[in-house]
Amino acid sequence: MVAKSAKPRVKRNESKTAAEFKAFHQYAKGSPQKARLVMDQIRGLPISDALDLLQYSNRRAAFQIRKVLSSAVANANHALEEDLIRDAQGIVIQPQPDVDIEDLYVHEAQANDGPRQKRWRPRARGAAFPYRKYTCHLTIRLRPLSGAGKK
Repeated sequence: MVAKSAKPRVKRNESKTAAEFKAFHQYAKGSPQKARLVMDQIRGLPISDALDLLQYSNRRAAFQIRKVLSSAVANANHALEEDLIRDAQGIVIQPQPDVDIEDLYVHEAQANDGPRQKRWRPRARGAAFPYRKYTCHLTIRLRPLSGAGKK
């Protein structure tokens, strides 16, 4: 359910040759279901709005997701400086498009299941109670807005 005060989403850039910047965090501590709630909030937002939303979110997963988003922005900044902009397949784009960091938005944000650690808690009368420690794999992909990046 989308709140009435939700930020407007940008139009997705579905071009196969669009520049793409990504960052991952594998084996992040926390439930993937809870991380997906935060990922759904930032998907489709410009990176400045997504960083603001994560900064003031009360969810524990927002801290880890903010670090992944900051890493994706740093990866984009490095690729722009070194002229190593790649498309979604990982192929370096020639000629390099004119992309600006402010033109990027969160194209894809996923929280997939990681391995679960099975632990046991002692209970009354010598019994044991099983519980699980959840992990998840966080993935964020950034793309420039549809009109950006044209020479």
